[in-house]
Amino acid sequence: MAPEVYFNMSPFSFANQIKTPLLMIHGEADNNPGTFPIQSERLYNAIKGHGGTVRFVQLPFESHGYAAKENILHMLWEQNQWLNKYVKYANTPYVK
Repeated sequence: MAPEVYFNMSPFSFANQIKTPLLMIHGEADNNPGTFPIQSERLYNAIKGHGGTVRFVQLPFESHGYAAKENILHMLWEQNQWLNKYVKYANTPYVK
């Protein structure tokens, strides 16, 4: 069809330009055809391979929406840690 359109729309094609720290959280069993977990893994590896700051978290047994209390709490903890490190305390020494 139009491979150049897909190339130009794909964040994977521009992973070398992603310089803002990125937190990626994905359900391990996501069955949405547009967001298979392997896509997030590949983007993570591409960003990391180009020296970017990225964290990839897979939530076990979760699909496209998260339902388990433990996974929701884990997601909120990851977000809180990330925001503290890269937003709230971005310009100061951060102590975990």
